[in-house]
Amino acid sequence: MGSDRRAPGPGRSEAGSHRSEALKERIYVTFTALVVTVASARDVEHQTVGGAASTLALTVLGTLLAVFVADLTASMVTRAALPTGVEIRRMLFVSFGSLGVIVAPMIILGFSAFGQLSLSSALRLTAIVLVATLVVITLIAIFRVRAALWVKLIVLASVALLGVAVLAVELSIH
Repeated sequence: MGSDRRAPGPGRSEAGSHRSEALKERIYVTFTALVVTVASARDVEHQTVGGAASTLALTVLGTLLAVFVADLTASMVTRAALPTGVEIRRMLFVSFGSLGVIVAPMIILGFSAFGQLSLSSALRLTAIVLVATLVVITLIAIFRVRAALWVKLIVLASVALLGVAVLAVELSIH
């Protein structure tokens, strides 16, 4: 959690460093959202759509606030100075750019709120969408990596398996 404040390494541009930080936070937030969704699905008979949506939104927002505060504090400790306005804007972008991860889950829960899906189905679909999001984020990340295709496929398969493992836990509870 949090961003790497080291200077970009050889062959790593400043823009690439920022993309890397944003990508890392999106993966972290997506896994967090997936776990919260699975926990809500586990206790679906005691859940409401509003409760599930607010738990998801508050958990993600709290996580992003924690990331921002950690980045801000780490920057101050590392440099013994307050970050510049540009650095704070970058930290805000990296931290809160990950809010997009919960757009689809909130839309799905909205369908449930309007009676188009049961809450149980909405949470299950949300979990599937979040696993798919992890796979897409990983695909984007490995697209630019200079590595053998088999290495890229192992990374992609590992992320997909981790997401599916979280879903398996949810299915084993029901």
